[in-house]
Amino acid sequence: MAKGRLGSFSLFKRKKIRKTGSPVNGLPKAVAFVDYEHWYISMERLHNQKPDIQGWFDDLKKRCNIVEVVFFANFSRFKEKETETKRIRAFTNKIIDTYNPDLRYKKDYTDFIILDNIYQKAFQEDSADLFIIFSGDGHFSSAAAFIKNFCNKQV
Repeated sequence: MAKGRLGSFSLFKRKKIRKTGSPVNGLPKAVAFVDYEHWYISMERLHNQKPDIQGWFDDLKKRCNIVEVVFFANFSRFKEKETETKRIRAFTNKIIDTYNPDLRYKKDYTDFIILDNIYQKAFQEDSADLFIIFSGDGHFSSAAAFIKNFCNKQV
């Protein structure tokens, strides 16, 4: 059984990933995964400010063609949950609330949910040329290496 799994992985690894092609402006097609919980809490604690979502998008538009952006956070930790989701919705409707209502487990699943979404997107052949993982920690370095080395994508 392990050989079968390895065989599937080997086929994926050997398979040539077809480049999706860039539009006329020559910038890579990109998907972005935003650890908004980390971004928000860091900005609030360190600078007493909220994330500059508009400025972030403006900077991205200079560097790539954004195909999809997904924001992840446990919004139960936010003082103004509705205000923050409204701010994000001005740019994307892809917001994943990672709140875990199970009282027995206090684990924050945000990183696991982001990883799951990254790997799902990585296995979609024509998803993008560039993967943007916007987070303040190193929890995604293995996923970044996988996307770069096995999927032949930029991270």
